[in-house]
Amino acid sequence: MIAFVPFRALIEKMPHTLSDIIGAHAPLTIVSLWPENLAAIDFRMMKIFPALNIVETGLRNGDIRPDATIVETSSGSMALGLAIVCLRFGLKLHIFGDHAIELPLKRTLEELGTEVHLVEATASEANVQLLRRQALLKFIDRTSATWVRQYDNPGNRLSYARPAEEAIRRLGKIDVLVATVGSGGSSCGLAHYCRAFFPDMKLVGIDTFGSVLFGQPAGRRDLRGLGNSILPRNVLHDAFDEVHWVGANEAYQAARRLHRETSLKRGPTSGAAYLVAKWYAEVFPRSKVLAVFPDDSSRYEHTVYDPAWMNKHGYYGELAATQPAIVDHPLCASGGWCRFDWSRRSLIDVIGRSSSTN
Repeated sequence: MIAFVPFRALIEKMPHTLSDIIGAHAPLTIVSLWPENLAAIDFRMMKIFPALNIVETGLRNGDIRPDATIVETSSGSMALGLAIVCLRFGLKLHIFGDHAIELPLKRTLEELGTEVHLVEATASEANVQLLRRQALLKFIDRTSATWVRQYDNPGNRLSYARPAEEAIRRLGKIDVLVATVGSGGSSCGLAHYCRAFFPDMKLVGIDTFGSVLFGQPAGRRDLRGLGNSILPRNVLHDAFDEVHWVGANEAYQAARRLHRETSLKRGPTSGAAYLVAKWYAEVFPRSKVLAVFPDDSSRYEHTVYDPAWMNKHGYYGELAATQPAIVDHPLCASGGWCRFDWSRRSLIDVIGRSSSTN
């Protein structure tokens, strides 16, 4: 049984806990890559930052009681980030996910005291996140648990001040930020802080086909870790200059290429960021390009990094797109890799009011 920590004791230990958790699980590394105008924020476990900031802020302002039960919908790194943070603060945690939570991750979460609820859907199904949210809401109705709302909580975006500060300190001026988009927290949060110093900095967001984030209808998504079947409030559309849609094969091949070329063994979300950022750095050699690498390879050793698995599922290097196809509307994006000029417009300005409210 988890022993609950008195609220005053929680507040007193927070500064130490912050540095302790970040140092242990998400040490910030700024990596110089090739070409020489390309660098990356290498997080390894990025979701520690929003998990810690959301829980810490909630405890400070009273939105989270010291004896609260926390709930969230996640099938990946946010679940693990919350599990670590809730363990440190003595909070019960229930995660509502799907079968994208592999057995090793499920065991890890449970060993950290988290109760995992899986809905009967696969990660590629268009409605999987809606089903997870419905299950979560039914649980809240029964228990009055506290939903931390990673998709809509501004504490997600606001947690990236420290990474932005470190990147600026190491690199100086940043001309282009390339980030994958799921909840919108890292992409919009990093851009907000960086633009306080560099207001003309471009933000290039990376989505995947079948995701609703930038105007496509919900559909099958084979690439997890980015994209969404619901529209988070943390996605600030008018912050983006460009949007790229990247397919699973392109992201998988790019992750393996990142490993071969840099020795950094990371997940396919980082692979997608590397693919787009490296292309951008080569096409615009006078721009300093910063990529965001949010995940490591631990969940993908038996899939993306297993040649037999890749071949069995038809993911071949020669089939992956090496250049983005330019499209003039999000609904035209299909195939392996597409690029669209978003120009810091709202979703309504790009696709129209009726589509954005579906």
